[in-house]
Amino acid sequence: MGQSTSLVGADGAANGYVALTAKFTALQHAAGGLLEEAELVAQRMRRNAATATAVADLSAAAHVDGVHVAAIADVGLAFAVVVGGCKRMMSVADTMHTSAGHLKQEHQAEYGPIHAAVTASRARQAKPGFYQKT
Repeated sequence: MGQSTSLVGADGAANGYVALTAKFTALQHAAGGLLEEAELVAQRMRRNAATATAVADLSAAAHVDGVHVAAIADVGLAFAVVVGGCKRMMSVADTMHTSAGHLKQEHQAEYGPIHAAVTASRARQAKPGFYQKT
């Protein structure tokens, strides 16, 4: 059973300005890493698809049984399908990377000056979530 959203404020410093900035940065880096990895997989699958197609063509030229040639061609098509999935994943990862960057910028623009003022103040401050409406 998951936690309710009302418990988010109870996380204290885990939802403070610095912690959220770090979480947004980590999300942005993870999305960037996923984008890079999906690109590498797509490149590898393109090469594999081309190789399977070439092997199918060579097999057909060598008069290999048509069942085997068709199976090899099917493998090439399967690799091509994976390339399509990688492209969709790359698009989602790019969107997530960009969105996380925008979110971090907006968070810093809105709460950065407040964080700086609170940090500079010697007055004791309420923990994050204290003023959250229930």
